[in-house]
Amino acid sequence: MKNLKFAFLTLAAAVALAFTACSNDKTAGTVTDTGNTVAEADVVAGVVRRVDGSPASEAVVRMARMAVFDSVLHVPEQIEVVTDSDGVYAFDSVIADTFQLAVIDTSAVEVFFLPRTTLKAKAFDSIQLAKAAVVNSVLYFEEVEDSAVSVGGHFVTCLSGTPFCNDVFAADSFYMLVPAGNWELEIFPGDSLMVARMRSLGFADSLIYRSLNLNRMYEGDTVSPGPVVWSMTAKADTLIKESEKETKNVARISGTLLCKNGDPCANVEVMTIRDIYGFEFVEGDSLEFVAQTTTDSLGRWWLPVPDSLPGDSFRFEFRWVQDEKVAQVGISRYLTKKEIEGLTDTLNIGKTSLTKASSLVSGVSLVVDREDTTQSNNCMVNSVVVGIKGTSHFVRDVTCYMLMLDGLPSGDQQVVLYSGDPKVMNKLRKSEVPMLFYVTFTAVTLPEGGVQQQQWMTYTPPSQNIFK
Repeated sequence: MKNLKFAFLTLAAAVALAFTACSNDKTAGTVTDTGNTVAEADVVAGVVRRVDGSPASEAVVRMARMAVFDSVLHVPEQIEVVTDSDGVYAFDSVIADTFQLAVIDTSAVEVFFLPRTTLKAKAFDSIQLAKAAVVNSVLYFEEVEDSAVSVGGHFVTCLSGTPFCNDVFAADSFYMLVPAGNWELEIFPGDSLMVARMRSLGFADSLIYRSLNLNRMYEGDTVSPGPVVWSMTAKADTLIKESEKETKNVARISGTLLCKNGDPCANVEVMTIRDIYGFEFVEGDSLEFVAQTTTDSLGRWWLPVPDSLPGDSFRFEFRWVQDEKVAQVGISRYLTKKEIEGLTDTLNIGKTSLTKASSLVSGVSLVVDREDTTQSNNCMVNSVVVGIKGTSHFVRDVTCYMLMLDGLPSGDQQVVLYSGDPKVMNKLRKSEVPMLFYVTFTAVTLPEGGVQQQQWMTYTPPSQNIFK
């Protein structure tokens, strides 16, 4: 397969072709449906409760038009609101006389679906959720070279004819909460203009709107079809079969993150730490955390296996940012090259709990070897790198200065110290000199949410005698 790419799910408004795209804003004014008029005074409102009877706060409530099944597109126009802390929701306008109503509570993994109702029925006044069925899979797509169109990496997954729709983006798997029942899952490009262009160029609808039969799903079920490949060349009835063939050698690593309170932690940034000693840190004053993915609503994350490693082990660092501040952080266990050699599936490394971030304040004192006249006793010409092993936290500065590292994982950590001269480090690493002769390790225990004041560490510049 050419240009095979991952696809990633985030929960968002459904995309509909041939009508105006919907948003979370409530529609105001008069709305008509097949000649019938709904007055502005008509309001759809009620309270949503979970299975245990508690209010369903921050649940998504979607109102949708009845689907038109004689059309190729089975995604109804819809609007949505979010419940408040008491589980109360309200639409200030109505999309049609007869409509569908869906509720999705990702925190409790519960849903509700009313396939047909009216204002007079008032079946929406009090809503009791039920345990959701879960669709969990991976979406890949094949972009054909020299094709007349480039669909990009944005897709939509949708239960045919319902408001249960999600956006899917490149670089991750997709996950949906759905009600119990017999369903078909439709997958199609998320850009409606691109879909229109494909149809104008003669692409068959069966190659644009791919359908998967999920069969009978019960409350609490988890179904994992695929992996799935969306392709402009594959036949509709071979979607799963071809995807299994094309993705059989895909190696990934996954895990689950828990917040400090023990609940699944969503929207946590994840970074692969390939270089646990920061040896590839050759420019600038500090390393940066570079998020490669984020966790889903259940705290789950997936990343591809690193294509190369400078050492024998690696791990993952996690960061949860709130109000532009690092609120909670964490690190995974170390993984070895041996664990991922020949991996052709997903390696789940289990759960990791986040904690409040810690800080470290320390300094580096220069201690010159008096027997080596080539070494300078000038603090300003001796740079050092200080960092926390297995994290993105490394800084470069001159000796005899205090340093501060923040946003650190708490608990037992190792402080790494070595020369800040890239040429010196490159020569040492290529030599047969053991690491302990040019890297200093200092054990520290970082207090959760606090600052650790570390005593001054000493640094002696490496001498030429180290190679003897």
